[in-house]
Amino acid sequence: MPPSPIRPRQARAERTRSLIIETAARAFAKHGFDGVSLNDLVVASGMSKGAFYFHFPGKEQVALAAFRAKQQELIDRLMADGDGGAGVADQVTAILRRRAELVSSDPSLRCVIRLGSELRARSDPGSEFASFQDLATDTIGELIRRGIRAGEFSNRLDPEASARAIFAWIVGMDSLSLLDSAGKDLARRTDEVLALLMPALTAGSSRSTRRRH
Repeated sequence: MPPSPIRPRQARAERTRSLIIETAARAFAKHGFDGVSLNDLVVASGMSKGAFYFHFPGKEQVALAAFRAKQQELIDRLMADGDGGAGVADQVTAILRRRAELVSSDPSLRCVIRLGSELRARSDPGSEFASFQDLATDTIGELIRRGIRAGEFSNRLDPEASARAIFAWIVGMDSLSLLDSAGKDLARRTDEVLALLMPALTAGSSRSTRRRH
């Protein structure tokens, strides 16, 4: 039985959409949301306007898709890079440091901090972009729960509330890094955050109590 012609068309459509997202992510990371026009993205993609608009009718839709795709890629890469044999506290430290490295060195992942900062200022509660924050806080919350189960983090921590606080800290760090150094000092700022964050997470844990005795 010959293969259905629908599948090759779907595969081409997915490749085209991925190309647009990759092109847009790099452009937004470099120039910001307001520094890129929809026509700039069409030209950079090398597509006709008709082919481009079939996937994305406007710049905001492209920006949301680019942010979401790169947010997911960043988290997937961070979790895949983690050392399964390391303790949870060491994993959290490594993940945050690796995050600073990736968003500083990868031209497309950088849109997570620059475009994210700009979309936050443009978006309202209940918006599509606002819902994207759940992916980050859910990931952080699961790490905290694992740390509590392992006895590395205090069992007095509320994982959800802690995740929201940590994410807010990361968002603020990103914004100030962009403002002060165009993101060049993100690694240093990450270490400054970790110097306060990790003692706060581990204080009163069963392992820290055993170490004192």
